[in-house]
Amino acid sequence: MTKKKATTKQPKFEPRAHPDAQLTKKQIKELYDKLISERARVEEGLGVHLSDAISDVDPLSDEMDVAQRHTEQAYLMRFADKERKLLVQISTALEKLHDGEYGVCEGTGEPISFKRLELRPWTRYSVEYKEQVERERKQHHR
Repeated sequence: MTKKKATTKQPKFEPRAHPDAQLTKKQIKELYDKLISERARVEEGLGVHLSDAISDVDPLSDEMDVAQRHTEQAYLMRFADKERKLLVQISTALEKLHDGEYGVCEGTGEPISFKRLELRPWTRYSVEYKEQVERERKQHHR
């Protein structure tokens, strides 16, 4: 009599969109893969930019070199901050794929078009809602 080995296999994660999102399994997988790829790219860039920003200035540099270096550091820190914010958006989108809440506009609850998600898979709003918000913002600034 042979004994079967018990395996403790983790169930495979399958990204899920909101039922109202109108996305196929193939589209969901494509968007998930894009998010994973973009997250890796942004994390790498963030590390490089932060490393460059905090590297030491040559103590023998003249004042012009030091001023130029400070300008570069400020730019790199702003760029790194934008990358950090993008990482937060990507992480939120991945959480939504994990929870089955991905693909619907946070403002209206309507589906976000696949074309929009293809361009920005971390987007939280439909084009229509985003345009409405922008119009309202412009009206309040007048």
